[in-house]
Amino acid sequence: MAKKTSRKTARPAAPRKKSAGKMAASKASTNVLVVNMIPRALSGESHQDSEPTIAVNPANPLHIAGSAFTPDPGGGNLAPIFVSVDGGNTWTLKSIVPSSAADGSATADITLAFGTASNKLYAGIIRLPFPPGRPRLNILRTDNFQSGATMKVLVDRTGKGVDQPYVQAATVLNGPDQGKDRVYVGDNDFGNTPRSATIDQSLNAGKTSPAFTAVRIESRSPAGQDGPPVRPAIHPDGTVYAVFHSWLTFDSNDEGTADIVVVRDDNGGNGPNKFKALVDSGDSKAGIRVVKRVKFNFDGFLGLQRTGGDVAIAVDPSNSSIVYVAYNDDVGADYMLHVLRSTNRGVTWSGDLRTVRNALNPAVAINSAGKVGLLYQQLTRSGPTQRWVTKFESSTNGTTWSAMTLATVPANTPPKQFDPYLGDYEHLMSAGTDFYGVFCANNTPNKSNFPKGVTYQRNANFTSHTLLDVDNATPVDVSIDPFFFKVPG
Repeated sequence: MAKKTSRKTARPAAPRKKSAGKMAASKASTNVLVVNMIPRALSGESHQDSEPTIAVNPANPLHIAGSAFTPDPGGGNLAPIFVSVDGGNTWTLKSIVPSSAADGSATADITLAFGTASNKLYAGIIRLPFPPGRPRLNILRTDNFQSGATMKVLVDRTGKGVDQPYVQAATVLNGPDQGKDRVYVGDNDFGNTPRSATIDQSLNAGKTSPAFTAVRIESRSPAGQDGPPVRPAIHPDGTVYAVFHSWLTFDSNDEGTADIVVVRDDNGGNGPNKFKALVDSGDSKAGIRVVKRVKFNFDGFLGLQRTGGDVAIAVDPSNSSIVYVAYNDDVGADYMLHVLRSTNRGVTWSGDLRTVRNALNPAVAINSAGKVGLLYQQLTRSGPTQRWVTKFESSTNGTTWSAMTLATVPANTPPKQFDPYLGDYEHLMSAGTDFYGVFCANNTPNKSNFPKGVTYQRNANFTSHTLLDVDNATPVDVSIDPFFFKVPG
């Protein structure tokens, strides 16, 4: 099978990938907060601001950073992040991410994470520009996400390319390493094919010039490479999990099979046998094959959104033995979302606790009370009436789930500008008992599209369902925007 490459090319206004008003609010009798993150000063923009993440500062949950495929309004050489200092109620842009004006003053893939207690914000990005087929990895840090200072480059790797850097961070709270930030970036490193599933880690990322080590977590021989998503999850006791797609076979139509593999490290990635604590009894190799030979189409689509191998993972912050995994596969004509759980540190796994037909972009989180949250986007109806329905579900036992609809929007408008339409992922996390998340969706200002209510910063008329420019009069085309939400625990 020919090697699969990163699914990206440059685009004029923001990173492009290929297969490889015043305050306007609708209120609801609920404490759920949903906010369109585009600031009022950008009311005239109509970009496809897809593929979002957020990072809530555990040391101060009022401080939240967000990201999406959003270009710098000034067209400079720095890409922006979204910044909130009031718990997500309002947002501004800070252009502090290294980028290139020639490529649209934006960055390609970007994820964010705060240290647990350090107030430092970390980012993993695909920096623009990069040579064709060789995405450029940067790992970044800022000690003050509210400042206008450019984020410090900790890692700058070109080589053969790196895809989908997904950053997680934690501050060591006790012991000899107390106060040190540990940072883990899951990524698909083409410089180590076919075993491309990688964790780039630093055990002291807050120092002036931290060292990062590339840890190869694939122990088998995949078909050409591993899948793009590699997702780490950190527990305060030093346990670190990661989940990835281990590719097995492909045919000429890009239809493949893969194992869903979970690895674990009990020492925070420190020591000689990194991420080898789980050994599969079937082949005696590191990494438990949670599900074997799932089917997927790497060049498939669900509506306008491409598919090809979503995975997500979360560990219970009060019990590192409890870990949840979500993944997608093709079941007949459906793209099926599955949720499973382990209660013995990933050694054995349940069957399906939850399945959702034609849903993708799963994200999972567990709050301090042990409640699990699940975020996903489901394509409903058919033809011109299709809708993307974004749902948040929660469960205290993993078997009985309570669901709420955050958004239900037309699925066929606006037209797609590039892949991915909504994003190859969205994001969910917890701080204390509260859940925080972000998703991307059609931004038509229609109260019925947001059953739990919504607040727009950008100018909008909810009576005529029209977006308005900065002058609060000129109509603006519907586009894709990031939406922040908070669900009290």
